Amino acid sequence: MLRSLPSRLLPRAFPSFPAPRSLPSFPPPLPPLSTSAARPLSSSPPPLTYFSSWFCPFAHRCTLALEHHEVPYEWVEALGWDTRAPSGDPSEDIPGSSRAEFHYHHKSPKLLACNPLGMIPTLLCPVTSRVATESLLCVELADELALSRGSGAPPLLPGDPWDRAAARAASEQVNKSVCSHYYGCLVLPDRASQLAAFSSLSAGLASFTKSLEGGAFYGGSGSLTSVDCALLPYAFRLYVLEHYRGPEFRVGACGGEWAPEYEAWLQRALALPSVARTLPDKERYLAHVEKYASGRARSKVGNAVRRGRSAHEYDDDIDGEDK
Repeated sequence: MLRSLPSRLLPRAFPSFPAPRSLPSFPPPLPPLSTSAARPLSSSPPPLTYFSSWFCPFAHRCTLALEHHEVPYEWVEALGWDTRAPSGDPSEDIPGSSRAEFHYHHKSPKLLACNPLGMIPTLLCPVTSRVATESLLCVELADELALSRGSGAPPLLPGDPWDRAAARAASEQVNKSVCSHYYGCLVLPDRASQLAAFSSLSAGLASFTKSLEGGAFYGGSGSLTSVDCALLPYAFRLYVLEHYRGPEFRVGACGGEWAPEYEAWLQRALALPSVARTLPDKERYLAHVEKYASGRARSKVGNAVRRGRSAHEYDDDIDGEDK
């Protein structure tokens, strides 16, 4: 049985990952600090261990849920990048002269010990050694853990089982209709494919905006929901598309009456203190994502998109990061 959570939180400034190296090193987790903002919970076992990375929008979903409820956790910066020389594998079909410029993930050994697939977010309970992975599931787990121990924040998922099922389905739809197309805009090599991906992304945003039902957040809710958490990390990052792909990739450029309401939702969400303290620096993220825009990032998501699949359809074996 999962135990209650302590009243100590990680510092709000997330750690920077060291510059890529041929032999990567990982910074130790930062010690949690006491904060008066934390709502006291019923007892004080160790905080959750949270394997994450400052640049990852998938992991950002989990961060939003943890911060919404002020769930105590220790952040472990678990992903980084470095460059590698050609492996000599003839199946690569990549010129050796350019291979050395490509970027590959390196992963914390502690992350791999908990999650051999090396994907983030990964949550570890240090008391039971139980592990949770997959971003949308981690959002739900954080919500349930916090509420079971007396969180005063509004729940991210509804209490009614039917409504919860509908919220899960809506989060999955956001993942497929918006988030996957974000990577299509960045990774696909030809202009026509990029524009097609952006058109699909815009249609997904229009559908989400309709689901606000005139309210502040998804489903007419007055507070943040799990569906908002699914979209928000990508909605925040869409500015990079206009930067790297041009003005046709600005949200609303495809037309549609939904854009002002969508923009109002985004600004409302970003203004929440629990959201604002999780946002990466825009210039730093813009520099990070250039490796995707230039086709030099070798990640599971990037590899899947390059072989014609959607980002959410990556295969751990086929799209392994050494490909």
